Amino acid sequence: TDGSLQLIGEDRIDHTPRDERVKLKVGEAFDIVAERRQTEYRKLAPGLYEEEFEVVIRNHKDERIVVEVVEPLPSDWTMLSNTHDYEKMDAFTVRFDVPVDAHGETTLRYAVRIKF
Repeated sequence: TDGSLQLIGEDRIDHTPRDERVKLKVGEAFDIVAERRQTEYRKLAPGLYEEEFEVVIRNHKDERIVVEVVEPLPSDWTMLSNTHDYEKMDAFTVRFDVPVDAHGETTLRYAVRIKF
């Protein structure tokens, strides 16, 4: 409450050169819950599929939050529809930043076409 830093967990990292990005897991948020499910799956042709997903996020905190949802996508993919903006992080990963009101719930939905 006084604004000082506290150690809330720990993680292991390999030796990392200066000015390089490091990702640390510093704990679990017990008051934020997410449920992911696949809502559609269609085989359009050999090696061509369409899939739809939804991620329901519930925030039990007293403050508004933004949840970073990172989704792996295989092979050659095209986003068909999405309820929230996304960033293509690399060839096989997208990230959605999903705002959730205090004591609220938000549903992220997206559809992709995947070609193998």
